[in-house]
Amino acid sequence: MSRILVVEDEPLAMDRITRFLREAGYESFETAQSVQEAIQKLHAYKPDVLILDIRLPDGYGLQVAKESMSLEKPPAVIFTTAYQEYAVEAFKLNAVDYLLKPFTKEEFLQAIEKALSRREQNKQVLDNFLKKINFIIPVKMGTTVVLLSPEDIYYIKADSGESEIRTKEGFYPISKKLYELEEALKHYNFFRVHRSYLVNLNKVTKLKSGEQSKYRIFFKDIDDTIETSREGAKNLREFFDI
Repeated sequence: MSRILVVEDEPLAMDRITRFLREAGYESFETAQSVQEAIQKLHAYKPDVLILDIRLPDGYGLQVAKESMSLEKPPAVIFTTAYQEYAVEAFKLNAVDYLLKPFTKEEFLQAIEKALSRREQNKQVLDNFLKKINFIIPVKMGTTVVLLSPEDIYYIKADSGESEIRTKEGFYPISKKLYELEEALKHYNFFRVHRSYLVNLNKVTKLKSGEQSKYRIFFKDIDDTIETSREGAKNLREFFDI
């Protein structure tokens, strides 16, 4: 489900945009009315599409667009404004569209579709690139170095400042912290489910609800199970939209 952040300080304009979104079936969106609020929600919500008014009470939407480029996956940006003079700077920030108020519902929805299409194209380019990378993790077992691929790994757990990698054959210690491995494996469908566990979702068969809204995770081909944290369970529900 696509996430949309609408940044607009005029109540009537905000009502109009959110009505367009709901009527078109876009229910997953957040709103902000200032630069400061928009930047906070940008980092917390991580939208796929950012709809930005140019002039805001505490600054300009261009500031928010520049900040969005610092995200790991920057959103596609659509500017909405009554002012033409910012168009050149907006497109320098790789804006998908620049809608002059008052714009029609058709123009607005076409801009949304264009933004989501560009986002999907960018994701496809990244996926194709990553498939070409032969990513290997070397781990030492005594005098032997074992070369592991992401598909060999079921999960990784933190262990006294280092980590242990679980494969079908057993555990392999590695002198890296869990957050370092999380960063290295972020494009291979690995998911942080607990402060101490990083899980390969491609190896998971089911999630079973437990106490305190947590999940117990079951894997293919091994008997191990892992319990998520409450935050990890919440993030999984959002990821799978369940």
